[in-house]
Amino acid sequence: MSSNILTESLTNKISSASTSYSISTDEYTVNHDSEPQWTKNGKARHFCINMLSSVYALILTMVAFVIEISPTWRSPDMWLAYSIFCVSMYTVAVAYFAYLYLFVLYPNIINSCIFYLFRRGYIKSTGDWILDEPVYNGEGAGTMYLRVGTLFFGSMGSVLWGTEVLLCFFENQRHGIYVVKYLLAVVFTYMQMHFIFSNSKISLKRSNIIAKFGLMHSVAVNLWTWLSICLIKSVSPSRKVFPGLQRKSWITEHQTHFTTDDFAPHDKQLRAIIKLGSNSDLLLTSLVEFSLIAAVICFIIWKNDDPNPGESPKKAKKRSIRFDCSGTSVGIFIGVIFHIISTIVIGMHGILIKSHKSTAADLLVGFTDLLMFLVCLLACLLAFYQMRKLQYRLHAHGEVIDDILLIVGLAGECVYSCAGMDLYLNDRLTKQTVSWITIPSFVLRISEVLVQTVFILFASRMRCYTYSNQENHPGKQVITFLLVCNINLFIYHTFETMESNFGFPVKLPDNYSVMLSIASPIVVFYRFHSSACLAEIWKHTYSRKHHHNHDHDTIDLEERHVIVDKL
Repeated sequence: MSSNILTESLTNKISSASTSYSISTDEYTVNHDSEPQWTKNGKARHFCINMLSSVYALILTMVAFVIEISPTWRSPDMWLAYSIFCVSMYTVAVAYFAYLYLFVLYPNIINSCIFYLFRRGYIKSTGDWILDEPVYNGEGAGTMYLRVGTLFFGSMGSVLWGTEVLLCFFENQRHGIYVVKYLLAVVFTYMQMHFIFSNSKISLKRSNIIAKFGLMHSVAVNLWTWLSICLIKSVSPSRKVFPGLQRKSWITEHQTHFTTDDFAPHDKQLRAIIKLGSNSDLLLTSLVEFSLIAAVICFIIWKNDDPNPGESPKKAKKRSIRFDCSGTSVGIFIGVIFHIISTIVIGMHGILIKSHKSTAADLLVGFTDLLMFLVCLLACLLAFYQMRKLQYRLHAHGEVIDDILLIVGLAGECVYSCAGMDLYLNDRLTKQTVSWITIPSFVLRISEVLVQTVFILFASRMRCYTYSNQENHPGKQVITFLLVCNINLFIYHTFETMESNFGFPVKLPDNYSVMLSIASPIVVFYRFHSSACLAEIWKHTYSRKHHHNHDHDTIDLEERHVIVDKL
């Protein structure tokens, strides 16, 4: 009896559930017949444009990389085909930036022409022709520090290309296509430098196909420039470390090309490297770092677009910068002490090298590295401890590029340090004399880089929202010290990659030569970008600008929650 009742009740529940399901399904059925086809759907067209432009950039980058690495294209017989490829890459990029300046950034010239044609009766209405004024609410280059860095790196890169243009007319004059190629390289570097410094926060329309493909073409050109310059660095006769041979032995093997001023007309090697000597390393490193920054910024602009920038709220450009220097003196002067120490070491290294005491010079650099990385590691841990009192906030607009560039720099540092440790172990296995301080230095180096990267990623999201933190500035002295130390390490690593060969043998395998030529500019860039991120933390984390508004908003939200709970 009871089993029959239970079965009947379960049957009723199932039937009622199915009935309710059918009712809800019929009630909320959506009619898709009125939706347009995908070619008339704005979101679908936007996805299609992004997909095609990204595939275009991927294919073009892979083709450019193969051309740079392929022995076929690097042979002297392919000089004309290779030069035509370079000219075409730069021509499209320059044409895109010309379009960007005329039709997007400064449309007044085009609009004036449109009004002139309207007044003469050639155009019946100006509504469909007038270009919108630019809107600067994108992410772009992010921080002012980074834009100043692109100005420095871009100007140094322009110096390298400009010098190469003049040297095309030196002794054996190069073919005219070389002059065109390097002139286009100068124009592209300068236009891109100005764009990043002044207009990188521009918001582009999603439907702007030219802008989408142009940005991705610029990404491919910058990545190709980055690889080509790294390969040039790997065979530069002025380098003492990464080609694996000292200057004398390199010139001995290649004296037919570089011991005289009688350059071959079709040499792919840059003549500026030969004429400027070790000074060219600074220009090459700057151009590598500029290409890396520009590629990431172009990608960020491509990723963050606007459906209709003409209707977006316009943000005025900042004309002034304020700094709160309270609670920074101790960190500055302790950082200056380490700057003095590293400068003395650079001078003593040159003195010892000239005195033919290379072992003592390498040990001096090794102990200095050990000291600086240990102090920076302890400073990061201390800053972690002191900044535990701060408050967390969401990731802010415009900081994605800082995180990307920081991770890229971290990867370069890891490759550099791991290669140094691997070569040390290889030298030990082959019974070569190596310094014992190499392993501790590289281990401490990679540990400091990892800890500092994690610290910057956390600290960039911290804020002083309580009045006690606004008064005490927990961690600001240590942040200031780390900022000065990273600027100092940026200078020191630039010297280290140019002059010192600490941690690496005199002769390197070819694969390590290319790998370290790629990693060494990124090592220098990591310190520059770390100082840029620390400068933003120093400026915004302890700023009083929005604290009071935030406090009031917090109080209002708490009061609202209380009212809701009471209701």
